[in-house]
Amino acid sequence: VAQALEAELNSEVAMFRGCMFAMNTAKTYRTHLATFLDFCNKLCIPPVPVSESTVARYAAFLARKLKPASVRQYLNVVRILHLESGLDNPCKDSRLVKSTLKGIEREKGCEIVRKTPITPPLLMEIRSKLSLQTRNDCVLGAACLLMFFGLLRKSNLFANGAEFCGEKQLTRDCFQAGRASQFLSVVVCWSKNNQCRKRRQVINLPVLHPHPLCPVSAIVNMFKLTGPQAPKSPAFPLSSYTFCQRLRAVLSDRPNVTSHSFRRGGGGCYVGPLKWGPWRSCEESGRLEEFCLPGVS
Repeated sequence: VAQALEAELNSEVAMFRGCMFAMNTAKTYRTHLATFLDFCNKLCIPPVPVSESTVARYAAFLARKLKPASVRQYLNVVRILHLESGLDNPCKDSRLVKSTLKGIEREKGCEIVRKTPITPPLLMEIRSKLSLQTRNDCVLGAACLLMFFGLLRKSNLFANGAEFCGEKQLTRDCFQAGRASQFLSVVVCWSKNNQCRKRRQVINLPVLHPHPLCPVSAIVNMFKLTGPQAPKSPAFPLSSYTFCQRLRAVLSDRPNVTSHSFRRGGGGCYVGPLKWGPWRSCEESGRLEEFCLPGVS
């Protein structure tokens, strides 16, 4: 009995440890691990343990193709491998590794190019290029306005691949009419910064009708076009890939615009530092500009 219980608990420990990282984080670490193992194979050395000299060589190897910030990220898998093996981190307090990274940053440093924030004129341009009578374009238009006014990420709306997760992406029952139909409440239970669903964020979208950029009108029209659905069905029935492809086609002349541009642009529509759940804007950093919505006071 004791052995059976021990085996069950070991299985549960393995399962929980497998859930330690978010899906995208685990995918990133797999890429970093494969790169490090390839480097070790090239030098005919074991991946664990490695000396600080080997870590410095690995940093130089990475710097041939990667930016300085990416080099630091790739080195993290070396730390994880050693800690998982019960060994000390060879990167910690290493003068050799730190000086190598500093030299890489000085020699190969480059300007950080931030994503272009979406502005109200850009939203109008997107709207003018969409066929809002068609299902996919209607969903895309509503999603753009929700990400802009709600400061939401693409992952809150669309699933990667064909697998939809109602605990992460918004469902029909996440939307509730506000008092006297003055706003539309959106309940967000999961986000990149709320992976364990410890808090529930409620976003009140303003009714700006008859303005063409009214987010509530866009969402209501989308629900009408997609028809009656189950409460736990996807609120935005598109895949992440389809959304990105269509957005890229609509804004083909603006390569630096991505789904995160809506979040950045939406933050710039507010006056003063903005706190939205765990997210905070910082005017002093210059990352956000202030925009106004034409025709709306």
